[in-house]
Amino acid sequence: MVNSESHSSNDQVPPSTTCSSPHEDGCKEAENNLIECALTLPTMKEITTKAVTAVFKTADTDYMKGGACKESFMALAECPDRDKPDKQIAMLKCMEAHSDYYHKYNEIIDEQVLKEAESIFPGGDLGFLLGVHEFFTKGEGGCCKEQYLAFMDCHIEEGFKEEEEELGPGFITFGKRLIRFL
Repeated sequence: MVNSESHSSNDQVPPSTTCSSPHEDGCKEAENNLIECALTLPTMKEITTKAVTAVFKTADTDYMKGGACKESFMALAECPDRDKPDKQIAMLKCMEAHSDYYHKYNEIIDEQVLKEAESIFPGGDLGFLLGVHEFFTKGEGGCCKEQYLAFMDCHIEEGFKEEEEELGPGFITFGKRLIRFL
């Protein structure tokens, strides 16, 4: 495991162990672990609630009931206080699993989440990325730091495979270390 306090040459950045091979699933397991952890955070619960509210404002109830997520939709719809993260997450996971049917509403959720996240982390693309990084490594999301770094490791491994072949061994390790120093 990487010692985030020490930056000596003895620190090793292991290959990502919390996600499957990047070639097999594009780091989906690491992404799911990060999302699961992040959804326990107050800021993310607020964003989720706003996204679910946006779906309820635009949802065709009969359409929502017609799909595989009828039970989770109804459980949330019948709840007097829709700010119930467990029910929201159940519905969102179901909708994601059945995205062929719920794609229209998944797009609304994605747009709302992005809009809310950009309001929390302003500054264009770079400001957004650095804000998210700081949130998960030094801020409120610090309890999800391990999941965030595993997610980033997977994307570095996946995204820089060709560059490592060109630039030589160690390029991916350098990228992982760089993320930890930011």
